[in-house]
Amino acid sequence: MPSKPSEIAIIGAGYSGTLVAAHLLKESKVPLTVRLFDRDPKQFGRGIAYATPLDCQLLNVPAANMSAFPDDPGHFLRWAKEREAQLLNPPWVVEVGPKSFLPRRAYGDYLAWVLAEAERAAAPGVTLIRRAEKVAKLSPEPNGEIKLVLAGGQVFRVDRAVLALGNFPPGNLPIPDPNFYRSPRYHRNPWLPGVLERILETRSCLLVGSGLTMVDWAVSLGQYGYTGQVHVVSRRGFWPKAHQAADPVGFALDLETGDPSVRAWVRQIRAYVAKTGCDWRAVIDALRPHNQRLWQSLPLAEKRRFMRHARPFWDLHRHRLAPGVAARLEAIAESGQLVRHAGRVQGYRETETGVEVTIRPRGVERAETLEVEAVVNCSGSESNYRRLESALVRNLLDQGLIRPDPLSLGIEVAMDGGLVNAQGVISDRLFTLGPPSKGMLWETTAVPELRVQAQRLAGLLLAG
Repeated sequence: MPSKPSEIAIIGAGYSGTLVAAHLLKESKVPLTVRLFDRDPKQFGRGIAYATPLDCQLLNVPAANMSAFPDDPGHFLRWAKEREAQLLNPPWVVEVGPKSFLPRRAYGDYLAWVLAEAERAAAPGVTLIRRAEKVAKLSPEPNGEIKLVLAGGQVFRVDRAVLALGNFPPGNLPIPDPNFYRSPRYHRNPWLPGVLERILETRSCLLVGSGLTMVDWAVSLGQYGYTGQVHVVSRRGFWPKAHQAADPVGFALDLETGDPSVRAWVRQIRAYVAKTGCDWRAVIDALRPHNQRLWQSLPLAEKRRFMRHARPFWDLHRHRLAPGVAARLEAIAESGQLVRHAGRVQGYRETETGVEVTIRPRGVERAETLEVEAVVNCSGSESNYRRLESALVRNLLDQGLIRPDPLSLGIEVAMDGGLVNAQGVISDRLFTLGPPSKGMLWETTAVPELRVQAQRLAGLLLAG
């Protein structure tokens, strides 16, 4: 009697989950059922990042580098060129070419198309089943299967499972009175439906954080004609930097100096830029293929030192904006509509008309008070799994099936993506990729890294 076809569950249908599913469908030559779970039916093949309908929210990487397949680097660009007439929307997109920064919603369309094409071309007996519901519990069974329990109570059993969890909403800043976080004037998750519409009704707002999420919000408010005052606060007052054409360089860090420290590496980078006069962007880009190896070569103490002192500077230079978006952001700031604050938020107090925000400016002892009508948390994804408000993550922690990494950047995983449990044992049935692996890989949240991980993991799963 033939054995039943294998079943693989993928929990999360954003970029990572979608690509793993597509590779499984494309490459499996024997009967296989791929179950793809996501709580939002609109996010299959898109995730939060690419589900936006706004053309002003652009990719931060040129089209030539956004292929879903590492062995076909021109795949996305060809897809976009075939749909060029649909994508042209001045001033955001005036042409579709290798150096174009295209709308994120277009990339979401592309990923959904990639998944649909893989499903259409799958071998007989290879099927994809989408399910728009949260997985609340997961547990390995004695017979080797994995039991999944959905939020609605339905149970599935599969042979292997992939946690493609992506990024989680921001965490709340520690303040003396956390009761404020229950106020309708506070929006912890900037991507929840309806949040932007509620902010558009206000006359002033505060965006906490000055990274890429803040940029999305600032330009989106502008596209909708928001006339209120926009305040932005971040600890150091950093401002996002734009991509700029730069000639490639052959820079590489010298790891044979006997000083495996972040400080020594920064000195090497600065010395090279000073000596050659090259654009610093070219140096950061030259490091990109080696970042995972560099990160793994650092002692834990140096990684902690990097997180305390160097991470904001790295993020500022590594994660850059599309030039058009940077120009629009600068215009909003120069108009006076957007006001920047460098300092720490020390507390919030809700009033009848808004929120009084206490900020201690950087380098100043005396605090200042700012009044706005709403607060939006744009501080970036919460990565400490002990703090996540996720039923599935809590379930996995309680069972000891996962353990947070020492830096609280995600969870411990093996090089092949196998989950490491509380006893340090690597699973051969439970896997992950992308942001949960950040503590081990560091560079694991962008397309060039994720597409390689997805392809490798799908091959591993199919090899059994």
